[in-house]
Amino acid sequence: MIPYEEEFIKYLVSLGKSENTISAYLRDIKDLVEFSRVIKKDVLELDKGDFRFFVPFLQKRNLSPSTINRKISAIKSYFKFLIRRGYISEDPLKVVQKPKIPQRIPRPVDMDKILKVVISWDAKHGEEALAKDIITVLYSTGLRISELLSLKGKDVDLSNMVITVKGKGGKYRRVPMVKICAEVLGKYIKGPEDRLFNISRFKAYRLIRKTFEKIAKFSGVHPHTLRHSFATHLLERGADLKTVQELLGHANLSTTQIYTKVSPQHLFEVYRKVWEGEKDQP
Repeated sequence: MIPYEEEFIKYLVSLGKSENTISAYLRDIKDLVEFSRVIKKDVLELDKGDFRFFVPFLQKRNLSPSTINRKISAIKSYFKFLIRRGYISEDPLKVVQKPKIPQRIPRPVDMDKILKVVISWDAKHGEEALAKDIITVLYSTGLRISELLSLKGKDVDLSNMVITVKGKGGKYRRVPMVKICAEVLGKYIKGPEDRLFNISRFKAYRLIRKTFEKIAKFSGVHPHTLRHSFATHLLERGADLKTVQELLGHANLSTTQIYTKVSPQHLFEVYRKVWEGEKDQP
């Protein structure tokens, strides 16, 4: 059990963290609880000496460096909360060095494969139609899957063709829509406070993967692959890096730079120009 769990959840809510983020934090902090159980100490009694063994403890489970770093960040937030509330006096994680993450260039899906799913595929009712709609929105907006699943009716402005998205850190951004995206989202709007897509992240991942395997004969596609593809295809067609950074909601331009190096142009106009140009494709 996580000490002061309910109080910690309220703390995260006060910081504007989404339900998905809070759930992810709690899952990661449970690894801290398991670590304390293994070394036979209470979570609140862990010290810097104990944490020399924490990264090796995680590495034994064959976790990737990025996953380990995410867990460390979540636990740091938890210790920050404990310090603020006076439950511990210092952060014992200070001695932990995060594993280095090798920089990998994202592997986008070829546009013809995406268009085969988004435009050419005559999806039937039920999960097929849901999969096509989710893929269409993710690829035409570059949203994270957590952002898509958090969308409510009030966030979609069909009149001005804009979505208001709550991204990481509770920061809001406005993302333009093209006609095909607006048509899809319009089908799911019920009330202003009702979520558009009431499915789990796991199901969304499964639908996307299975759809590309079946329709485009392409394996390994997940929601973030579509986000990578959205960014790469915009850049290839003349969008500038700053534009793509704003659309993706990246806090730092360096995060966006992994896609490519490009020459300048501008925001909504570039976005719509790129997408209107795709209409005539098969």
